[in-house]
Amino acid sequence: MKENLRNIWVFGSSHTFVILAILQIIDLAFTLLHSLQERKGRLWRYFGAIAGVKIPDGFGQVVFFAGLTISLWIVGLLGVTGTVLWQTPLAFGCLGAIIGCRISDSWFSHIRLNNAGYRPNPGLPSVPLYFVEALALVVVFYPTLRMHAFPALIGFIIGVLAFYLVIPVLKTIGPLVFDEIEPWQTGGPQPKW
Repeated sequence: MKENLRNIWVFGSSHTFVILAILQIIDLAFTLLHSLQERKGRLWRYFGAIAGVKIPDGFGQVVFFAGLTISLWIVGLLGVTGTVLWQTPLAFGCLGAIIGCRISDSWFSHIRLNNAGYRPNPGLPSVPLYFVEALALVVVFYPTLRMHAFPALIGFIIGVLAFYLVIPVLKTIGPLVFDEIEPWQTGGPQPKW
């Protein structure tokens, strides 16, 4: 395993479990911090207002807070810990996915919408942490990303699409599931309900 770890991450086999634990704790903590900010700002109401639908708080808590947080924790665990310990295509794909999720969530859910005038944006304060983590994962796991580019790229694309599609899906399917409201106009105040 020691020889193999040089092909997995930049740390080789030195202090594997300590470094792995630190990376994994940071990943889980960043997800929780970001999710708590989004929960406090009721991200589901924010997205719903942009899409022109009223997403109930109960649904938002379950899907946008609990479901998304747990999903990102699982992908992060499989991607970070799985890449080091199991070294499977699924782990490499999840590593790519967590990097893609961090970048896509930051850009499509926060920066782009905030810049378009949909303010205040819940979760925006922790976006820099997501970019730092994505960059750190690319640097730390560069050997894996280079040697297992295909599964990592597939995971990255899935991670990007997961957040890119949120608003378009809500605009398309949302009216079939939720009550419609007047869509939030760019630069105007967020609709209240």
